[in-house]
Amino acid sequence: MKAALYEGKKQIRIVDIPKPAPQKGEVLVKVKYAGICGSDLEFYKTGLWPAPCVLGHEITGTIAEIGSEVKRWKIGDRVTIFPGLPCGKCFYCQRGNTNLCDGSFEGIGIGRNGGFEEFLVVPVQCLISLPDVIPFKHGTVFDQIGTGLCALREVNFVAGNSAVVFGLGTIGQFMLQCLKIAGASSIVVVDKNPYRLEIAKKFDPDYALKKLFLTKIKRANKRGASGADFVFECSGAPVLVNAALDVVCKGGTIVQIGLWDKPVEINLLKYVINQNRIQGIISCIRQDYEFAIDLVARKLIDPDPIVTKIIPLDDIVEEGFECGIDPEIKDIKILVEP
Repeated sequence: MKAALYEGKKQIRIVDIPKPAPQKGEVLVKVKYAGICGSDLEFYKTGLWPAPCVLGHEITGTIAEIGSEVKRWKIGDRVTIFPGLPCGKCFYCQRGNTNLCDGSFEGIGIGRNGGFEEFLVVPVQCLISLPDVIPFKHGTVFDQIGTGLCALREVNFVAGNSAVVFGLGTIGQFMLQCLKIAGASSIVVVDKNPYRLEIAKKFDPDYALKKLFLTKIKRANKRGASGADFVFECSGAPVLVNAALDVVCKGGTIVQIGLWDKPVEINLLKYVINQNRIQGIISCIRQDYEFAIDLVARKLIDPDPIVTKIIPLDDIVEEGFECGIDPEIKDIKILVEP
């Protein structure tokens, strides 16, 4: 079968590999779509993840074969795949923080072969039924929505808080929609890419800005404070960490979701004087993922304007990864159809 093999920094090639067979407690999934995530792009740009492997952890498809001792699933079932494979035994798993698992950082498309191939073997604990009301192409976005939901939960965001979102890739676009549902009093979004700003405007932020107009951002807090209660940094641009300090209010929180692989200088004096906090967010837990499915099924979150391009597996490098790392990109979520 055909697969896109990641072999390190800027190295992905189409190869032919044996079709896997499901073992005890596993199923074989025929991949319909797999999304190219921001973390996949970061691995491609930097070689951050060990090679070789098949990337792709945002996956939807149908069950093609069933291994032994698989009870509730049948061939033809529509599924989406929760990619995490936590150990379930460590301190963090026992507390419910399975995204922080100490026993295993492996997951589908992260250590184990993922969705940029025609078929993949999936443990049954990773399967979640894809409701008929959700098209396959929307079945790839629950991890990103779940990350936004995880962020809101971890920082105790409440209705009436104000927010700024830096970066309007997939995570930033869904962060905006999650903030609307959460009852944010005001939302400012910032991205230098005009195409992404136009998409964000469909979801009615209070301001959609191409540049950091600090005065306008700081005045957007309708509760009288100068600056936002929360700044969600979704871009992965190191310069915006310190920019976030300029627009968060005293006592406010900067939520770091975007990734980069190099150290960055931070003005700690501002953090101390203004009593600010910084909160990192890594992916989500299964409950967030399942809630994301529910929100899409009930049409409370709309992925359609965000899923902007579908490409064949053969075009994954030039039309997928190279396009995805271009700062002038006119797409947001790119899906691969093996």
